Amino acid sequence: MVAASLGEVVACLIRVPSEVVKQRAQVSPSAGTFRILSHTLYHEGIQGLYRGYKSTVLREIPFSLVQFPLWEFLKVDLQLQLPHLSM
Repeated sequence: MVAASLGEVVACLIRVPSEVVKQRAQVSPSAGTFRILSHTLYHEGIQGLYRGYKSTVLREIPFSLVQFPLWEFLKVDLQLQLPHLSM
C-alpha cells in the first residue's frame, strides 16, 4: 500500500502538468500546447503547472489503496473459478 501511494505521488508529478495544459487547451482551442505551456510558465511559474497537485494526490491515493488489493482479490478469485484461464 505504501508503494501504491508513493507511486501515485510520483505519477502525479507528470499527470498534473499535462492535465493543466490539456484543460487550458480545452478552454482556448486555438492556442497550441507549446504556447499554453510557455504562457503558463511565464505568467505563473512552475507553480502554475502544478495547480491542483494536492487535491489530485488526495483523490488518487485512496483510489490506489482500494484498486490494487481489489485487483489481486479478483484475480485470485477468477483463477479459482476458471482454472483453465490461469497463466
